[in-house]
Amino acid sequence: MILANAVGCFMLLIDRILLARYHMDSFNACFAAAQWYWGFYITTLTIVSIVGVFIGQLNGAQRYTEIGSAVWQMIWFCIALYGLFIPLTIWGIPHLLADPVSALGTPYLRILMLFLPIQCIGYGALAAFFVGRGTTKVIPVVSFFANLLNALFDIILIFGVTLGNTVIIPELGIVGAALATILAQGLSTGFLAYLFFQKTNRERYGTGDYRVKPTFLSKCLRTATPPALNSCINSLCWAAMIQVITAHASSISLQAYGMTHLIYIAFDTLIEGVAAGTRTVCANAIGGQQWSVLKYNCFAWGILMLCVVAFVGIAMLGYPEWLIETFLNPQSPDVIPFTVQMLSWAWIAFVLESAVSNLLNTLTAAGDTRFTMLVNTTSFLCLTVIPTYIGVIYFHQGPLMWWYCVIVDKCMRIFCFGQRYRSGIWRQKTLIR
Repeated sequence: MILANAVGCFMLLIDRILLARYHMDSFNACFAAAQWYWGFYITTLTIVSIVGVFIGQLNGAQRYTEIGSAVWQMIWFCIALYGLFIPLTIWGIPHLLADPVSALGTPYLRILMLFLPIQCIGYGALAAFFVGRGTTKVIPVVSFFANLLNALFDIILIFGVTLGNTVIIPELGIVGAALATILAQGLSTGFLAYLFFQKTNRERYGTGDYRVKPTFLSKCLRTATPPALNSCINSLCWAAMIQVITAHASSISLQAYGMTHLIYIAFDTLIEGVAAGTRTVCANAIGGQQWSVLKYNCFAWGILMLCVVAFVGIAMLGYPEWLIETFLNPQSPDVIPFTVQMLSWAWIAFVLESAVSNLLNTLTAAGDTRFTMLVNTTSFLCLTVIPTYIGVIYFHQGPLMWWYCVIVDKCMRIFCFGQRYRSGIWRQKTLIR
């Protein structure tokens, strides 16, 4: 589960790690541009991945032959998205990036955005087919090789290949990083599609039923719209705030923020993977009306998160300099103290995010997505985006302001989701009955 959720994120992390060693201008451009890509990607993936909830409940109710058709509805949805992403890629991207990173960031972002719907088919719809049924053994294998290929392609395309005085493959820098990512994603998506269409899956789960079913698709989209809207507002506002910070922060503080964010996201994939597990287990339990399983899930999640939080705390708080110098190799030693300071606050945010994610995905598994959207969006805008903008623009605060606000925001979400879970209102939601 962790690897299934981390595959796309790790590819961006590998891009940034290698670009930091290539040139810090490329690292900064990748950091700023990738936030827009991640915003559109996570919004689309949130919509597509909601099919995993339906698959979980169908699997729990033993309605196996309907699972393949459910996946196909999201595949067609991803293909239809090209009507939006092609014009956005051509005309919209140059206006999204701050001036200091626009020249390098624009081609990088364009390449990633053109391939985004295909990535969502692989890591959204097709991955949900396996994860939603709890058949996850194939995901670690695919994820491992996808990231291995991405790292290999990155090294070749970013730095180029030279034999003697002959240039075999020229240095492509940040463009090479984007090409490496889509090549690795394309190969892994193709392999998942091959497994999806195997004869046993066609016969048992109806994976050959590619007909568009407007009623079911509409139900998926209605269920996915609240969390997708929440993801859209949160992630795209975050991307916009990155451009504000990029335009107003010093070069050193921007690099420190980029490195802190990179390390945080790398560890955050652990939370996202566990959250996907929570959603799958809860969806199957709800589909089978096994309410006691939810209590066991919370207990298991608590033990697992204690281990994760302790591990990340040792890395972020115990060995921050080693973490920074080993993986990122900053070209200015002045960046390290700023990054170490930010990492301490990032760890607090990480601890709080683990609780937010578990509560959020438990409610999502029940289909209680409107409430979660309202809380997430309102809290993020009022407690993170607006205060950060005011602090950076009017009070000349640095990127640390972002982490202060994020911590307050997550505390509010824990309170709201906890109260909702205790109320039991979410049990009244129905998706497949």
